[in-house]
Amino acid sequence: MIKRWLQLHRQSAVLVGLTLMLPLYVFLSALGSLWTARVEIVDQIDAIEPRVARLQGLIEYESAMQEALGTVAGGVRESVYPAESDASTVAANLQAEARRLFSEAGMDVANSQVLPVRQRDRFDYVAVKLVAKGSLEQLQVSLAELAAFRPVVLVETLDTSPARMRRDNPDAQELTVSVQLLALRVAS
Repeated sequence: MIKRWLQLHRQSAVLVGLTLMLPLYVFLSALGSLWTARVEIVDQIDAIEPRVARLQGLIEYESAMQEALGTVAGGVRESVYPAESDASTVAANLQAEARRLFSEAGMDVANSQVLPVRQRDRFDYVAVKLVAKGSLEQLQVSLAELAAFRPVVLVETLDTSPARMRRDNPDAQELTVSVQLLALRVAS
């Protein structure tokens, strides 16, 4: 009976079929959009979960990180001159301390000069050049004293050459040392 009606009313059958297909198409389109939105949301959640876990870990260890940061900041404060200190004052102090250390080690300081301050990144490089004469042992003592000095003094360059031999003691080996020392000051 349906077959016969379809043959007699072909145009109406097509119209009824299209009318029934339209809500089905809208329903399937909405279902597909919802599925796509769900997949995107799940992907976003999967991307966010590791970040949230890292943040929770940071929150858990915040006090430990603050303590470590304080330790590092203390180490930096101990190793460099503060920004409040004047660069020329730092250079003069570095020059005086270097002369004192080399003299106490037994070396004869012939010359010292403050070099121009260089600015790099977050620090001012304060440099002093020193020329001294003495034995290798005295040089080692001087460098050991410099290593223990605070704020940290770096040896930027070190040139040595044998000094002229003395007539009264030809076995003694003396060196002429030209050393450029560097200290860091926090840039203001």
